[in-house]
Amino acid sequence: MKRNLIRILGLFLLFTTIQSCKKEDSASIDLTKYVDNPVANAALDNWLKATFLDPYNMDVIYRYSDFYKDNDKVVSPVNPANVQPQMQTVLEGFIDPYKKVAGIPFIKKMLPKEWVLYGSGAYQTDGSMILATASAGKRVTIYDLNNFDANNADGVTRKLRTIHHEFTHILNQLVAMPTDFQTITKSTYAATWTTVSDATARDNGYVSPYASSQPGEDFAETTAHLLVLGQAWFDARANASTTVGKAALKAKEASVVQYFTINLGVDFRALQREVQNVVRNTYKLPSASFPYWIGQGLFKNITIDLSKPVYASSGISTNFSAAYQASVTAVAAVGNANRKLNYIRLDFISTTAANLYLNYTNTAGSTFDALYALNMTFNSTTGATKFTAGTPRDTTTPWTNATVIQAGAQPLINYLTGSNFIADWMPANISTDNYNSYAGFYVSGTPSNYFYGLLGQTAL
Repeated sequence: MKRNLIRILGLFLLFTTIQSCKKEDSASIDLTKYVDNPVANAALDNWLKATFLDPYNMDVIYRYSDFYKDNDKVVSPVNPANVQPQMQTVLEGFIDPYKKVAGIPFIKKMLPKEWVLYGSGAYQTDGSMILATASAGKRVTIYDLNNFDANNADGVTRKLRTIHHEFTHILNQLVAMPTDFQTITKSTYAATWTTVSDATARDNGYVSPYASSQPGEDFAETTAHLLVLGQAWFDARANASTTVGKAALKAKEASVVQYFTINLGVDFRALQREVQNVVRNTYKLPSASFPYWIGQGLFKNITIDLSKPVYASSGISTNFSAAYQASVTAVAAVGNANRKLNYIRLDFISTTAANLYLNYTNTAGSTFDALYALNMTFNSTTGATKFTAGTPRDTTTPWTNATVIQAGAQPLINYLTGSNFIADWMPANISTDNYNSYAGFYVSGTPSNYFYGLLGQTAL
């Protein structure tokens, strides 16, 4: 009997070890520099109670206990000073977005009831470090909090990504992940993920090497990356992949969106928007900014057509609208030909050059293109942008057409070259459906003077 009990316990421990999530990072720790018996902290305890326990029945366990970890793992206690900053991230980057999109009943039913915190990482025999685990559909254990720095945007968002990853596991325990997801890259899953390079993982259709370990981790990784690193990051990774890899990544994205929106009743795009608002505006992650992705070459152009419904619903600045309408009038007036300006586009040739493109039709209904060269001084960190008039880049038809309707384009050229701009995601009130698709520029020091348009990832 005793022997059978030992065997059962051994199998249980093996199973729970296999189920835990391994994340990359290999390092050594010195347990002697950590205090393993934190004293009572009344202010912290009161904050945790008021913020998590009272409203959501969530218990945050930060005092060291062997009960919540595997017996073969050696971990250190968390520094109490890091508890509130970490849990503030959980609140604003995880709980609040779900609260806004899914509502309090969803939070009380689905979100984990126990948050266990440890100071160091839990290390595997292969040298990889466990950053977090989810278990029993109710508990998330977070490791490595003694290295948490609330002022390090990369570190904060990495931890937030781990939290969303682990919660996805909990959701999958409650509502099974889609079966179609599991077949998208079925042939390339491998337990030896630590030997897979990021480039290989990307080209095979994964957001990370760890995602290639098995379908459950792949689904959680895909979800977390879409939410925390954002759509631009995901699109850039897909674009940099192989044809097969890109198709796989986009198929996985569609499966994740459907799982949340249909199976869980949670609008994934709305959730993505709420998480991204925190990542962009609170944590200010550099790689979440619009200027960063112009610099990386992801976005090739911005198309502006003020007749589109988005401008009626989300607005446009009076300054830009005046310049645009002035060009509409001026294009029609050139040679009394009554040409019609249809839309304009700002093409990013590089970080030092852009073209202003005008699309117009004549009275016979024929469509024409006109191109105007702009020099551009651009800072991919701050978004600071200055346009100046350039010279024609060649003598093809769009450039000669530009000469014909020069007077018509001049109000827009004057607007673009007359101010210093800041590139940014905008407008703030844009609909969830358009949230990932629009951005623009505002005049430095005058945010009320701006223009924005539909983003394009293909050079035209």
